[in-house]
Amino acid sequence: MSILFYCEGDDGQLLQTFRHRLPDHVIIDWSCERTEADPSDITAAIVWMPPVDFFDNTPRLQTVYAFSAGVDHLLLHTGLPSQATIVRLRDAGMAQQMAEYALYGVLHFQRQMGLLRSAQRQKHWAQDDIKAISAAHVRIGILGAGALGLQVAERMALNNYPVTCWSRSARINEKVRCVNGEQALGDFLNSSDVLICLLPLTDATTGILNAGLFDQLPQGAFLINPGRGAHLVEQDLLDALESGRLSGALLDVFSLEPLPEEHPFWHHNDIIITPHVAAQSLVDESVDQVIESIRTIERGELPDGVVDTQRGY
Repeated sequence: MSILFYCEGDDGQLLQTFRHRLPDHVIIDWSCERTEADPSDITAAIVWMPPVDFFDNTPRLQTVYAFSAGVDHLLLHTGLPSQATIVRLRDAGMAQQMAEYALYGVLHFQRQMGLLRSAQRQKHWAQDDIKAISAAHVRIGILGAGALGLQVAERMALNNYPVTCWSRSARINEKVRCVNGEQALGDFLNSSDVLICLLPLTDATTGILNAGLFDQLPQGAFLINPGRGAHLVEQDLLDALESGRLSGALLDVFSLEPLPEEHPFWHHNDIIITPHVAAQSLVDESVDQVIESIRTIERGELPDGVVDTQRGY
């Protein structure tokens, strides 16, 4: 049985790593070896951003191992075989990075760094303008209670911030408060001075960061979006900043990447832009997880990270 391989941007090192770590498997490089392979032997694939014809002529494909935590690029792929099971990365070193990124954004809001930066540009000594705010009075709301969301929440709690995670279905965590369902969303938003979006991208969450949601946040709330660019209605964010509904935003992901040079976000004083670097998969940890999943399935067991294609994660 063979594994079909394609990871966009790989210079060959990742492919060689898998071949070294899986010597008992035939790993086919889709870019240059697919025409020589027997389609009936291909039962699995390791992929990141596969081309439109990647899944052509794979009638026996059973398992797709996503070299990423997000799988929206796979679920939208028109060639994905309906019978294939998708297994995604669960963390791969991303949770620690995401917690650090989110903590930076929260501190930016709490310590009023936007105001200080503005004062610096005006050469104004703003000492008398700044009022100290304790962490205990900065309420953190996290949209999403998956592996990343919960670990970010735990980091916030360790730094003495009151934190609540919201998800569509129930989650239980002994260290942080979790709420769920549409009936809890309004109160959750009303009490989120900083809102962090770590939801998966699905039909239900596309455009969730919109004017209606912003209007339910406290006046002057701060938005952090390191999840998916399509979660955000960009004009609604600009309008919320203009009206003062939001005081600022830290954005790592965008509907179109790289962000076009003419985009208004580049020059907005209340928006901090980072180029999709909040949490990058660590190669060694990612390879370990994929191999662990392959071995688990070969033992006839179900690995962690199996995607519910109806939910989208």
